Amino acid sequence: MNAAERPRIVVLTPEVAARIAAGEVIERPASVVKELVENSLDAGASHIEVEIGGGGVDRIRVRDDGHGVPPEQVADAFERHATSKLRSEHDLFTVRTLGFRGEALASIAAAADVDFTSRTAGADAAAVARVRDGRLERLGSAAAAPGTTVDARDLFAALPARRRFLHSARAEVRAVTDVLSALALAYPEVAFRLVADGRVALATPGTGDPRDALAAVHGADTAANLVAVTAARADAETGASVEVAGLAGPPSLHRGSRAYLHLVANGRTIGSRTLAYAIEQAYAGLIPAGRHPVALVRITVPPDQVDVNVHPTKAEVRFRHERLVFAAVADAVRAALAGSGVPLAPLPLGAMPSALGSDAFVREAPLDGHRVISGARAASMIAPAHLTDPAGGAVAEGAAPVLAGSARDEPTQGGLTIGDRLPLLRALGQVDLAYLVAEAPDGLYLVDQHAAHERVLYEELLAARRSGRAASQPLLGAVVTPLSASQAALAIAEAEALADLGWTIEPTDGAAVILRAVPAALAGRDAPGALRDHLDRMDAEERLTGPDRAAASLACRAAVMAGDRLDAEQQRALLRQLEACETPHTCPHGRPTMLHLSRAALDRSFGRR
Repeated sequence: MNAAERPRIVVLTPEVAARIAAGEVIERPASVVKELVENSLDAGASHIEVEIGGGGVDRIRVRDDGHGVPPEQVADAFERHATSKLRSEHDLFTVRTLGFRGEALASIAAAADVDFTSRTAGADAAAVARVRDGRLERLGSAAAAPGTTVDARDLFAALPARRRFLHSARAEVRAVTDVLSALALAYPEVAFRLVADGRVALATPGTGDPRDALAAVHGADTAANLVAVTAARADAETGASVEVAGLAGPPSLHRGSRAYLHLVANGRTIGSRTLAYAIEQAYAGLIPAGRHPVALVRITVPPDQVDVNVHPTKAEVRFRHERLVFAAVADAVRAALAGSGVPLAPLPLGAMPSALGSDAFVREAPLDGHRVISGARAASMIAPAHLTDPAGGAVAEGAAPVLAGSARDEPTQGGLTIGDRLPLLRALGQVDLAYLVAEAPDGLYLVDQHAAHERVLYEELLAARRSGRAASQPLLGAVVTPLSASQAALAIAEAEALADLGWTIEPTDGAAVILRAVPAALAGRDAPGALRDHLDRMDAEERLTGPDRAAASLACRAAVMAGDRLDAEQQRALLRQLEACETPHTCPHGRPTMLHLSRAALDRSFGRR
């Protein structure tokens, strides 16, 4: 490119610059809700109501009873970098409010049409502003109760490319529900109400008791079983101090995802792998593998000992004395569990991550005790008909099946190459109630019983969905099933995918659904518990999306687990079903189902070659 063709440097117009800035702050409707509700909280509101339509794309209305904005300051509120929360650079290091950058209203106005109404307690009337395309078109006054109402419509109408990247309306409702649920747990003294397309999706009482807020978000049964967490630590040498308070569930109360583990730092909901690790360490050896505790932990430190300006969306913070905070959280949760009468194993040496902020999480201990498979789960492992070899001849019980073609000469550790079919396997037994040992003409196979059964059920569910014949078990009567606010939003967002698997669910107001039928694979189990666990698994699912996500989650929920005892016939049935799978080598999440040791590898290991 020569100098004549090189693009010339120009200064962007204010309109373009504003829309770029809006894209940094406003990613989706949930971002708008978060910014507006945080402004309401900073304004001292005790009641906040959020109403959304079309997933928040058509309309977002946030109304509060906070102290309001004086009429002479309304125009300035929509300017970039306009804020009432900072006065100097020094204030950045002692932030006591949720919002402080002064970008929220300007960014929202650049991405949507905004009507703004605000009245202070001593004013005769409310100030009204109308903003279109980021420009203030009209200022006026009107009658209104004290507080502020922001009405944003047609989000991203002027940015169609960004609108195309949004999820479905139901998925956006769920994202808004998650944001508001987290804020409600951080501020139990504030009454929150979310109405989505006319349905009350969340309502908290605002009593100031964290248990009441948690009951509204995750259900009364969950909240009733939590124990209080409290601790305080100080370091005289450094002047550091930290207070920890909140609620933690007993080991018997565990869930299939980390969505029930909430962290709040100085009133700000945060995500911290290090502190999540600290909490889960307290439960090491007390809850089953793959399960996660329920906890709401609130951390308070002096404002100058935490940096809240390290993440674009302020979702993460940096503690100046992170080791002190880690130790305080871990000890507080562990002491709460000990006070509840639960016998605890000693905290493992080196429980603190070697590098704070790492991605490490606690490695859960294996299940204590074992279960014997029977009932519906055993019935799902259909016993095979007469076993036949590839040529079509019957194979006698106990005889080694014959595989067409030559056996492999090289050892493999991940089973067969993708696209290969399994040879006929002869079950030899079960190891540690987790793995099946099988013999084949090409060597020895160790099969992970959970991963294998998960693959079998997953392919059965996909086949049933393609044929339109999802196996379903109607319940004797409709069951009103309480859910967390996030679960209820997920159930509504994924209603079609759930119905394709055999669930029959009807939405209601609040965090509950009406359950009328369950997938046949879950027949005979606690139907409400099965639904809650399935939704948790869907929420934790990261590798799959869409209908496959729901099928993978159900397969994982219904499959036999490590620790389940399988009799000889069930072992044979599982291997026959795995042989028939199109992709028998991995579970739906990509984990290998088997380990293969070829005959050549065995011979070399024993010095025969």
